[in-house]
Amino acid sequence: MPLEGWDHVELWVGNAKQAAYFYEQAFGFTRTAYAGPETGVRDRASYVVEQGEIRLILSSGLRRDSAVGEFSCIHGDGVKDISLRVPDAREAYRQAVQRGARGIAEPHWAEDEFGRVELASIATYGEVIHTFVNRGDYAGPYLPGYRSTVPCSSSSRRGSITLRAPRDTASR
Repeated sequence: MPLEGWDHVELWVGNAKQAAYFYEQAFGFTRTAYAGPETGVRDRASYVVEQGEIRLILSSGLRRDSAVGEFSCIHGDGVKDISLRVPDAREAYRQAVQRGARGIAEPHWAEDEFGRVELASIATYGEVIHTFVNRGDYAGPYLPGYRSTVPCSSSSRRGSITLRAPRDTASR
């Protein structure tokens, strides 16, 4: 099973916006993408922060019945997904399950105007999962449902984000 490297680590937290701010201010991460009600994702708010080759996703639930909110209420802020970059998520999933892993999400494609991403997930320990991510056909900021963010100027309100419009894909 060829692994190309780490894709991201997703933490489910009580307040994703505050956690993203902390990682930016304390550790020098840069906020690069966002998903939430403004982007069509209704059940959670997720901020992508990056530094070098490290990519963290900080997600919090927006509804009382949210799995993300329930997780953080039970465990506190913690790791939910350790994602691995692979050339073929279907094959990685097949091999992992054949070797005894328990499947969580069968291989599937997620698409938007930036292309498509192949995803599949297996259980690991406790409630943590590993997601296999094939980004070979994707040019977006992170995953479908996310939009790029631009750091605010010093004159704008601190902690806010600006959503960039998607690129025109007709010329691809």
